[in-house]
Amino acid sequence: MVILPTVMEEDSLNVNPIDITENLATKMNLNFSRIDDNEISIQLKTETPEYILSVILKSDYEIIYFSCDMNLYVTKEKYNAIVDAIVKANERIWVGHFDLISTSNRIVYSLTIPFVSSFFADEEVMESIIQLIMDECNRFYNYFSLIIENAELSNLSINTLFLESAGEA
Repeated sequence: MVILPTVMEEDSLNVNPIDITENLATKMNLNFSRIDDNEISIQLKTETPEYILSVILKSDYEIIYFSCDMNLYVTKEKYNAIVDAIVKANERIWVGHFDLISTSNRIVYSLTIPFVSSFFADEEVMESIIQLIMDECNRFYNYFSLIIENAELSNLSINTLFLESAGEA
């Protein structure tokens, strides 16, 4: 049986995942702000909105935390409808979850990845994680924005969003 350490030593990480993320953002020509040794904020360019991704290394808890602000503001009138939509969306994803941040009324996608001393993050791993986050945000962005923008769509079924047509035209 392997016994894992309960608290990770700072020097047990081979490379800081934040450094790797910064290098990746530079190669991808993305705007970013390095907050400190353990946090970076990146503007992710997509076809529709612009997302802000925060990546935070919490070595004392042995986690890497990703939070992607989807740039969707929720009014008081739409708060309950969006809470319901987030619950429905979270039932459809396997990794991470959507949240409504009550202090700013903004929708974010959150993902926490636990790791142990042997975890090795390289650019390929970080790029895959960032791509997964962008894919999930893009997949649900229209669903959330339709509910926010249109009063009659507050009861929109999430199944409607994911209808697939089959057959020949």
